[in-house]
Amino acid sequence: MINELMELSEKLIIERKQDPVLLARMELAAQGQSPQFLLISPITRSGQDLQLFSMNQGDALHASRVPNNALLPPDLAPTLFKGPASYNSKFPIKRGVIVTFDIDESLEIIRETIENITHHPDLRSLPILAFQVNYENGRVKIIVHGRGRNYEYENKFMHRIRIPDELDDSLLVLICSDSRVSPPNSSKGVPMSIPTLGGYIPEYRHNGDETSQLNHFFEKWLSSGEETKRILIVAHGNFEGEGSSCSAGIASLNPQTISNPSLRPVIEELVRAASVFEISPPQSPEDRVKSLTKATKANLLTYPAIKEHHDIYRLEIEELLMDTVTNTLFQFDGI
Repeated sequence: MINELMELSEKLIIERKQDPVLLARMELAAQGQSPQFLLISPITRSGQDLQLFSMNQGDALHASRVPNNALLPPDLAPTLFKGPASYNSKFPIKRGVIVTFDIDESLEIIRETIENITHHPDLRSLPILAFQVNYENGRVKIIVHGRGRNYEYENKFMHRIRIPDELDDSLLVLICSDSRVSPPNSSKGVPMSIPTLGGYIPEYRHNGDETSQLNHFFEKWLSSGEETKRILIVAHGNFEGEGSSCSAGIASLNPQTISNPSLRPVIEELVRAASVFEISPPQSPEDRVKSLTKATKANLLTYPAIKEHHDIYRLEIEELLMDTVTNTLFQFDGI
């Protein structure tokens, strides 16, 4: 699997460098990120949504929710929702929040999710562009709601719709919310993904928050089908020497400089988690994200569903590095 993904990423970067639009995107990515939208997707559709809306590198910062569950209020979803949404507040141009729902998700899930988006203090002034999607045929419906909309952008996105590639539901990628990186496709299609700040997943907490939702998701996913499931933890940074580092990794080196009261606790958790795997203070954001990867892998094994299936060899957990600008993949021990 690792070799296959690396080969596919190498082929993709050759194609991207031949496309002047994508090449220009990479040049911008080398200078930093400045997304104009926050995109909140079900874990099962996070990668497909980028294709659905014809989004390119740098267009949207990512957050996620557990499918067939309403997005939890910010304080109960600090990793999946609150942290990325707070980080989004630092960018100069913020056009809105895009939130998607699968075709079979209920009106109650939709209503509660939109309501909880408005409870985030950094999102209250932004329009919410809500869409319900049939990913098989690319049919999209604008969701009418009374929590603040932007008709111009709703219509613009409706004209950008394309049917996404097939879903590879045997692969789950944990990756940073950073708008410049996206989960690597496999030969089967677009993987499921959980974008978070630094690609970090917290340990299981037993208290009805986002980790309880995640455990239910893991349990359902790992119990389906007979094939081996894989989780890929991707840490990104300036691994080719041509661009910039992980924004969350940079922030975690100086958490005391973060003034946003919603963001700072999330970054401080990254520091605490990574420090357990650091013999000495990290010398770069690249060192920090490697430690975060180790912390995430350890935390995954605290989830009852993960531990059960990992112990009986039906689940493989692997790690890779990704260059922020080119999205090229590297072996974790090869850097």
